Amino acid sequence: MKTIARTFYKMPVNTLFFTAVPIFYFLFVLAYKPFDLDSFLAAGQGRYTLNLIVSSLIVLGVMTLSRMLLFILRRHLDLNWPLYILWCFGEAILCGLFLSIPMGIGWAGVRPYFTVMSLCILYMTGILVFPLSIISMAVQLQVLDQKASLAPSVDEKSLIRFQDEQKRLKLVVSSEAVLYIEAEENYVHIIHLDGGRRKDFELRSSMRALEELMEHHGLVRCHRSYFVNPAHVELLKKDASGYALAQLDCEGAKNIPVSKKYYDALVSLLK
Repeated sequence: MKTIARTFYKMPVNTLFFTAVPIFYFLFVLAYKPFDLDSFLAAGQGRYTLNLIVSSLIVLGVMTLSRMLLFILRRHLDLNWPLYILWCFGEAILCGLFLSIPMGIGWAGVRPYFTVMSLCILYMTGILVFPLSIISMAVQLQVLDQKASLAPSVDEKSLIRFQDEQKRLKLVVSSEAVLYIEAEENYVHIIHLDGGRRKDFELRSSMRALEELMEHHGLVRCHRSYFVNPAHVELLKKDASGYALAQLDCEGAKNIPVSKKYYDALVSLLK
């Protein structure tokens, strides 16, 4: 499940939430009086203005505590979107629960407390869903826009288009992203980076069929079963038996065998 961007944990964003949400609540209720909320907040005793201010302060308090908690726990939390949505609903429900205390007192003897509490939760959730959704979507759009602006432009000439034996296009990837290619029976495994993660794409093809394409994009044969990208070779070393291995610069990638036939050619590319 995709997690929310780290931007949501930053103090400026959380400050936006605990200032904008109570302001929205106050102005929205004052202007539109949704759900006949003016009558409910008046509690039959003409206390509408007082209770509107009290309820706005409750929203401010809950949002401040909740968003400060989100900031403090930023190193330990890694919320996915469903959990973040539950967090937002929890904020609205808490506002309703706290509001039910003064409203329960105001409606005492007229309405049962649990009825008042249910209405407080319903009203708060129905109103706060708007600012919480709008701000969250605005932050997410900003994150996506930043990612798009930072994404490096890809040179079309650097893209490798892998086709299977029937000449059907199966994979398009930047030559810089390919770590190595390994043959296995009638297939080859294209080990490449995608968003910083190693991925293995299985293609029905042969090493011979790929040789010209690999040479064109700078990958070299280092073994009868391997092509390697010299740009990712960190160093060449030998194991205990004297067999040459290419160590790659990608954490977790295995060492690639280098046969004597191709050793000198690979060394010359690394100088």
